Amino acid sequence: MDETTALAILARALETCLTEDAPAAEVFAALNFLAARIPAKWPFIEFRQAMNTGEFKLLKSALAAIRLLLRAQQR
Repeated sequence: MDETTALAILARALETCLTEDAPAAEVFAALNFLAARIPAKWPFIEFRQAMNTGEFKLLKSALAAIRLLLRAQQR
């Protein structure tokens, strides 16, 4: 898995969370992959919690934070 694939999995989970269940194993594998690259763990915890509760806004903000932290890490 690479970062692009992992982010695409999370984005797909966000897009479909209101209409269907995302494949949890695939989403959690993507979260674990990305979390290993970023010291801050809070957006990953929030994403997991939001997946369990179906909170769209929290999923969206957690994904945005993950993307920002990845960009900052690459600089």
